[in-house]
Amino acid sequence: MERKHLAFSSALLFWLIALVVWCFDARQLAWFFAALSLLTFILPPLFRQVIVMFKKSKVVEVQTPDVTPLAPAAEKEPAVEKHGTTVIASDVRFEGNIVSGGHVYVHGELIGNIDAKESLIKIMRGGRVEGNITSRELIVDGSVIGQCSSDTIEICEHGQMSGTIAYRTLAVKKGGVFTGNADMLPAVVEKNNVVGLVKESEPAATVTPKTTDAKKAK
Repeated sequence: MERKHLAFSSALLFWLIALVVWCFDARQLAWFFAALSLLTFILPPLFRQVIVMFKKSKVVEVQTPDVTPLAPAAEKEPAVEKHGTTVIASDVRFEGNIVSGGHVYVHGELIGNIDAKESLIKIMRGGRVEGNITSRELIVDGSVIGQCSSDTIEICEHGQMSGTIAYRTLAVKKGGVFTGNADMLPAVVEKNNVVGLVKESEPAATVTPKTTDAKKAK
């Protein structure tokens, strides 16, 4: 016999016993068998529900194991040398030397040297530098006092330079002012990567100075 039928039969049996005992005027015993019949009828379904819920919870635990996900491996960035940009604001007065691998923009006042051999240095309008400057490209739209060495030097409309400059390319726009000595740097020698191949250079032209007689022929 199945369990559910057994429980139902037991509940009916206890109920009949309770009725019989009630007929013999034994009320306490009748109430006891009545309660026992009710419990026999109610408890088995509750037990089944508890068992089903317990099984479901076990299945859920098995399906979703507590596994900590592995963190993704960090990708290695290529080793690239990064150079920042140096900016001196318009309301700043800086005293000291600057060595930079990036560009330098001067809006304020700098008392000192600037060394940025492979980068651009720009003296903005209203900016002022008192010191030596070494760069790849120099643009002056403010004021510079000192010795400047750069492949390219450009003096803009509001630019003023005073001192000594060494350059390969010089451009002075209308309104720009330069006072001092200017020397042209030697041209860059192009390297030939082909082994055994030598670039023939043209012979330099010989300049013979002309002499004039200081005395006039009579």
